Amino acid sequence: MSATRSIFFGATASWFSRGVTILLGLVLLPVLFRTLPKEELGVWLLLGQTWASFGILDLGFGVTLTRHIAFAKGKSGSDPNTRLTASTLQEIADLLSTGCRIYRVLSVVSLLLAFTLGAFYLRTLTLIDVPAVSVWSAWTILCVSFALNIWATPWTCLLQGVGYVGWDALLNSFVNALTLVGQIIAALLGGGLVSLAIIAVAGALAQRFVFFAFARRNRPELFHLKGTWQADAFRHMCPLALRAWVTAVGGSLILYTDQFVIASLEGAAELPSYRAAWVLVHNLTIVAITFGAASSVFVSHLWQEQKFAQVHRLLLRNIRLGWLVMLGSSTVLCFAGKSLFDIWLGPGHFVGLPLLIAFLITETLETQCYIIACATRATGDEAFPFSSLAAGLVKIVLSVNLAARFGLLGVAFGTLFALLVTNHWYVPWRGLTRLRFSKSQFLRDAVLPCVAFTTPAALLVALFQNQVGEGMPRVQLAITVLITALCFVMGLWWLVLERSHRERFWQWCRRTPVET
Repeated sequence: MSATRSIFFGATASWFSRGVTILLGLVLLPVLFRTLPKEELGVWLLLGQTWASFGILDLGFGVTLTRHIAFAKGKSGSDPNTRLTASTLQEIADLLSTGCRIYRVLSVVSLLLAFTLGAFYLRTLTLIDVPAVSVWSAWTILCVSFALNIWATPWTCLLQGVGYVGWDALLNSFVNALTLVGQIIAALLGGGLVSLAIIAVAGALAQRFVFFAFARRNRPELFHLKGTWQADAFRHMCPLALRAWVTAVGGSLILYTDQFVIASLEGAAELPSYRAAWVLVHNLTIVAITFGAASSVFVSHLWQEQKFAQVHRLLLRNIRLGWLVMLGSSTVLCFAGKSLFDIWLGPGHFVGLPLLIAFLITETLETQCYIIACATRATGDEAFPFSSLAAGLVKIVLSVNLAARFGLLGVAFGTLFALLVTNHWYVPWRGLTRLRFSKSQFLRDAVLPCVAFTTPAALLVALFQNQVGEGMPRVQLAITVLITALCFVMGLWWLVLERSHRERFWQWCRRTPVET
């Protein structure tokens, strides 16, 4: 399988995985809205996001180990089908053995640290209807689930590093689907915080065994080799992991501190509607960055062989796709957001257009930053720890102060302003410099064409809604999605697909028989 096909498979698998997770998550959220009391739902969302934020306890070794395995594989060639040499196999086996020992220690440390840090915060919550014992039990169980996920990390690094991009996503989708279905059933049967947390632990255990079995089946030669602890490799990874960890800390401060600010200033009951809007927009971001994330290991392989033109081609394609997805989604949500939320969650849960616009601007620029940063870090350059940390700290200060004056809107705009003065300008400037990509060419060939393709969609939707008026929300939503989708497909055809892809598509169409 070529690099392009591997990236396409990886991105498609990631989209499928994310689609399954989003679909089930979108089903789970309204089920929770209807089955859990408002305060208990707010506590569950708070615990879940706090649990997710503890990904920083990986200490940056995940991305660093994956990159080292990718560089080791790249020594045998950048072609995904290249046969690995004996020296490459031994180096990967040693890295895997080193990574397993690191993560055994991290899983224990993360369990103790996550529980302790969470305990300090839980003591500050003022709860009226939710029993404290349920909250503490659920948090303990979630901490165990997190430690199990940490324990399984080396196998994910192995799959991604040797080029099995997408398979980790497919395996994740299978496990996540079972977990979310279990949580939906538990909620419908009247289960509360503890039941939802127990199902999360079961999913983490399943993920560990599924990843191990897949890696052993597809790379048995790595298990036949005797890997050993490599102190030199560990020492070489430590400074890079530290910089990656600081970057992750900044990212966690940006992504996962809103709930603390809202719960402290407004109360946990105000969290669900805000969180639902953010989750929807953030899921669109995850869809938009899929190709960028799937390409990173191949950027490492190409960078190892100094094939810079191919790196630029991948970057340009990924950025265009990211912009098209986010601009198209923004058109739909800006013109039909209230209708969508009324249909999805029921009336009364729409957070308002200004808050939604703040989310969309933030996540659109984050999409661009993530894709560029992903390619830059794949070259072995951890360039964004201080800008990310600064963004997180500024975000907390601004969100707390603005929330005191403007409520939920102040929290969202605090995040936006903090990123505008830090990551949103620094990451493109620093990343494009590292990748040797002209900044004027980037603006001319990546950003402006995407704006040109999506602007007509916004104008057509505005014209349509001006003619129809406020009635028929479902029709408005359907027509808005249809118009935006047509413009998106046109942009995809001309900006993302290459000429060879378009030619192969027409050849396939000509070969396909038409039934009469």
